[in-house]
Amino acid sequence: PFEQRDYSGHRFRDLQLGGADLQGLRFEDCRFEHCDFSGATLRDCRFRDCEFADCNLSLARFAGSQVDARFVDSKLVGIDWTQAWWPTVRLHGTLAFERCALNDSSFFGLSLRELQVLECRAHEVDFTEADLEDADFRHSDLHGAIFRRSRLARADFREAVNYRIDLFLNDIKHAKFALPEAVALLHGLDIELSE
Repeated sequence: PFEQRDYSGHRFRDLQLGGADLQGLRFEDCRFEHCDFSGATLRDCRFRDCEFADCNLSLARFAGSQVDARFVDSKLVGIDWTQAWWPTVRLHGTLAFERCALNDSSFFGLSLRELQVLECRAHEVDFTEADLEDADFRHSDLHGAIFRRSRLARADFREAVNYRIDLFLNDIKHAKFALPEAVALLHGLDIELSE
C-alpha cells in the first residue's frame, strides 16, 4: 500500500495491514483513520506529529520505530512500548491517548513526561520505573495498572478510577487526586478506616 518511503500531510483511510511487516517508512503530520495495524510489525519507522483515529493497533510491534503521535478512539492492546525507539533527549508531550483501550501494555522504564491518557481503559498496564511527571490520567480506568518506582510528580489522577499507587514506592509530589477514589492511596498503609 505504500509506494514511497516518505509521506507528509497525507490522510490514510481504511488501510488493512493486520500482520503486515513494514520497514523504514517515515510519516510526518499524517492522519490514519479506520486503519487496521493489528499484529503488524512497524520496524524502524518514524511517526512524527501523526494522529490515529478509530484504528486497531493491538499487538503491533514498534520495533525501533519513533512514535510521536496522538491516538483517539483506538485499540492499542498488548503493546510493548519499550521496543520503540526513544531519543535520549525526550521531547515532552509527544505521546497522547484519548478514549483508547491500552490494556496489557508496557511502558516499563520509559521517560514519558506529559504523557496523556485521557478517558482510556488502561487495565494491567505496566508503568514500573517510568517517568510520568506531569502526566494526565484524568477519567481513565487504571484497574490493575502497575506503578512501582514510578515518577508521578504533578501527575493528574482526578476522576481516574481503580488505581493502586503505593505512597512509599512512588514519587507522587504535588500529584492531583480527587475523592472518593483518592482513598485508594491509603490501601498499602496497613490501617483500618471507618466511616
